[in-house]
Amino acid sequence: MCPARTSRDRRTRVGAGSAGLLGVTGSVACTAAMVLPVIGAAGAGAAAGMSGMADMTGPAQEGLLGVLLQYGPIILVVSIALVTMSVALRRPVAAVPALAAGALLYWGMYAQPSYPVMYGSVALGFAGWGTIYLWTRTATAAHTT
Repeated sequence: MCPARTSRDRRTRVGAGSAGLLGVTGSVACTAAMVLPVIGAAGAGAAAGMSGMADMTGPAQEGLLGVLLQYGPIILVVSIALVTMSVALRRPVAAVPALAAGALLYWGMYAQPSYPVMYGSVALGFAGWGTIYLWTRTATAAHTT
């Protein structure tokens, strides 16, 4: 085997892994920003809701949660692109289902109002990415042996 090819393959694997890890981290952060306030609202909803009723716009979110809520759609789009690039580096045809799973994540988090639908679509989107990741890993292993 040519040493240059081995070095290039290793760089591709490292790049794909880095892009995938960064993409999934961003997606998980966006998911947490959507899910954690709902969980907190269930526990403290009565007290916070009563004080927020005078101001119908609701309290402004501060800190990391505020940043994630404000820039979440952009972060998620970049994350979807990174995950798609990651799997496409290993197996180009995997880009299509990775984009579809990412679109499902985006739709579930930002394009519909139902919490049960949001949770279901997020679970399906991440399960899709996991399945695609395993598919590309087995394809990469088969090509290297």
